[in-house]
Amino acid sequence: MKLNEIFSDEFIAKLNTLNAGSDLDPEEEVKGFIDIEKILTELNFEISRENNMNGSGRIKGNRIYIDDSEIKSRQRFTMAHELGHAMQNIRNANRKDDPDDYDFAERKNEVFANTFAAQLLMPKKLVLNAINEVIKNKQMDSKHLDDSQIDVILNDVAEKLQVSKGAIKYRVKNLNIFVPLKGENK
Repeated sequence: MKLNEIFSDEFIAKLNTLNAGSDLDPEEEVKGFIDIEKILTELNFEISRENNMNGSGRIKGNRIYIDDSEIKSRQRFTMAHELGHAMQNIRNANRKDDPDDYDFAERKNEVFANTFAAQLLMPKKLVLNAINEVIKNKQMDSKHLDDSQIDVILNDVAEKLQVSKGAIKYRVKNLNIFVPLKGENK
């Protein structure tokens, strides 16, 4: 599947306006997951890794700082989150450990960046493809999935998309996937 089969041409064009010399190819093949590091490199962002930062990451200009002591899925989400700030034209944002430290405008920006990151790393098309692939490979009945099967599916999809289990659970909920049928008690 290609980037422009997952994201709109307008979205890819907008990403390409973030930095001079950006060259994200809409025809680029996506091999199972969104390679956020490759995308950032093609958009002329630099990634700097630091250990035990205050917060998981920050953006300053075209440099994105990531806490290298965080797990890989957290680092990937943070990279996408900071790219979300760049999409808002915020090029100097520090992540705070305590959500109470944000004022109203900052909280709004954080919600945008989190939503952006989730949609970038877990686009609906990739999520659905991954879910269907797991169901098929594990020979499950897609019309009658129990909670343990859904848990297996989410674990496999999180691994395939290189995101945390919590992130994929939240995304699947927002996409209204695995909604109980009318009359079921779930």
